[in-house]
Amino acid sequence: MLSCLSAPAWAACPVADDLANGIRLMADDGAVETYRKIAPHMVELTVTYDDDFADRSLLGQGVYILELSELYNGKPEPDTTLIYTYPVAADAMPVPAPGVVWRTRALVGGSDEEKITASWGQPQQMTFGACSYTVIPGELVYAGADYREVEGLHYLPELGFAYLASVTSDDDEYVDEYVILSITAVGPDE
Repeated sequence: MLSCLSAPAWAACPVADDLANGIRLMADDGAVETYRKIAPHMVELTVTYDDDFADRSLLGQGVYILELSELYNGKPEPDTTLIYTYPVAADAMPVPAPGVVWRTRALVGGSDEEKITASWGQPQQMTFGACSYTVIPGELVYAGADYREVEGLHYLPELGFAYLASVTSDDDEYVDEYVILSITAVGPDE
């Protein structure tokens, strides 16, 4: 009984308040995704792959890409930074909910325009290791002058962010799928 009481508080399944320190997702391909709330309506995502490559994204409402950079020694590499400029601020972007569809455009890298359509389905319950969460499946479609890419997302309303579940594009014959094995809170000293 005493050993249960002395376990760290962050050992339980994460909740939205844990975004202040970070919430870590472990994928079946060895990738480690860490989500942190860095401002109202904005989440930072850092992904470290099993080959030590890493990248960082800033996500409006924990979903929509605002900025993407490769990381070098833990710092964004300026030459790789790609900025998405939307007609609305992050706080005006829609929070995913069942049946919500958002059509918008973004200026990417200051010159290329993309049409973006986000659509969200019906909630379902999913288990990640020892934790179970409601998931709202969604799809983000990015369409440029000569390409179309579809990202399958799983939005976790209890945590306030979405993770990438699949990717396909017009020039691919198959879908890349990503499976999350566990979700844990980042400890206060990490």
